[in-house]
Amino acid sequence: MAAMDTGAILAALMLGVLLTAAASWVVAGLYRRRMLALMRRAPAPDGSALPEPSAHPHPPPMAVRPPTAPDAEGNRRAAWRHLVVMGVLSALIGLTQSVLALLFVYGEDLLSPGLALTLGAVYAWPMALAWGLLWRWPWWRTLGAVLLYLLAMLVLVTWRSIQPQPLSASLNWLGGLVVLPVAVTLLIGASGRIRAVAPYLLPIGLLMAGASVGVLALLAGSAVQPPAWALALVGVLDVWPTLLLLTLAPWLLLAWPAWALARWLAAAYRDKCFSDLWYLLAAYWMVVLVANALPAVQGSGLIGLTLLLPWLWLPLAGWALRGWLAPRAAPPTLLVLRVFQEGVGVQALFDRVVERWRLTGNTVLIAGTDLLSRTLDPDDLFTFLNGRLAQRFIASEAQVAERLHEFDLAPDPDGRYRVNECYCFDHTWQAALAALVTQADVVLMDLRGFQDRNSGCRHELAVLAGAPKLRRVVLVADGRTDRAAARAEMVGAPVGRFVWVDALRLDTRRVRAISAALLGADQAK
Repeated sequence: MAAMDTGAILAALMLGVLLTAAASWVVAGLYRRRMLALMRRAPAPDGSALPEPSAHPHPPPMAVRPPTAPDAEGNRRAAWRHLVVMGVLSALIGLTQSVLALLFVYGEDLLSPGLALTLGAVYAWPMALAWGLLWRWPWWRTLGAVLLYLLAMLVLVTWRSIQPQPLSASLNWLGGLVVLPVAVTLLIGASGRIRAVAPYLLPIGLLMAGASVGVLALLAGSAVQPPAWALALVGVLDVWPTLLLLTLAPWLLLAWPAWALARWLAAAYRDKCFSDLWYLLAAYWMVVLVANALPAVQGSGLIGLTLLLPWLWLPLAGWALRGWLAPRAAPPTLLVLRVFQEGVGVQALFDRVVERWRLTGNTVLIAGTDLLSRTLDPDDLFTFLNGRLAQRFIASEAQVAERLHEFDLAPDPDGRYRVNECYCFDHTWQAALAALVTQADVVLMDLRGFQDRNSGCRHELAVLAGAPKLRRVVLVADGRTDRAAARAEMVGAPVGRFVWVDALRLDTRRVRAISAALLGADQAK
């Protein structure tokens, strides 16, 4: 019975992941299409689409904040704190899983400090996934890090093995630990199109898939003496239509609970119960622990479910480390501007520079489809699914102050700051830009591919040149950048305001130069 149960759970897990990936692909496409349609809308939307009345009917006028200096040293310390937390937490989960496995699955007579530590180091392999999440590595780099970690573990296991083991046996064991979790993480996170959508739809996909697989398992259990209603249904619809109906019928019953789950998830994120990073970390670790627990349940019974208990270290650590991870200084604000429709390049820049900046301060920008996979959060997603995305858009200049007043500028529980966006129509983005510039301390502007015909970027450069309090504007350029057209808009700017960084390739050296210019704005030359 245990084998049948674990098989059904495994089937539900994989079906849920596939269902999530397919649904995320569709939802991401619809979201992108809706965003484009709204941004291009020339007249103001009709009354039904106007934003709901704010809780602050008369928001305070936007005041120019005193400038806040970025702290390069503080950013480095924060980065090291997060690396240490990810590493120690992964090791703690792995060691706890190792001790539980030796006690309840492999046999407590095998429990020894040396074996527990060795097995714990192997079980801690998702440390590579955690670091990839923290630094937004591309999927191939994350996969490479996992393989390197496993190679090191292969050496460790071979060295610490009590009895000589064939290399193929060790490889099969290590492969069995990682194949399913890595496949799941790639399905829900490798594609740039769905990486921002799939993790938040995953609980719903698993819920629906679990219900369908459960119904089919019940039918399979009664195959010898099927109930009369099932036979009658087969007589009316035939076999395959009946199976399809019974597979999908639970979705109707679970539609409201699934929607309630989605709303709770969005509300919890809005209330800072978790950050995007720790949500993904918890989701990946749950997949890893479930994949390890299923064989244990099959071999040892329900006691194998104890291998899920190490997951509890995540919420406990998130609560206990709030103070240690909290920022030490007032956050500066970074405004991100770019040449629209240069998606791949600006996404890489966002991953490698802006994600690091989030350890130091807030990030603001004008929303666009090019950064959808980097900025969309559960609140945005379920606002769209509710049919209320248009209410996020600034329909008039009078609404700009209200939108900025609603920005979430407090740090998350993990000490990182969120990305805030202004959703603008074609006729309101300039007013939003002017307001964002008054709130920004530094600006990162991606001018790769910029040409004289990019009138929007030319307007942005002129606004940045005349802004009274900006510390620094870092301009990222490549061989396609029309520098003469850009400099023509900078006339009258304070000396040293604009710093050019050539980035024909966004390699490590260039990323460091960009980050240094942003974080060390006072001292940058």
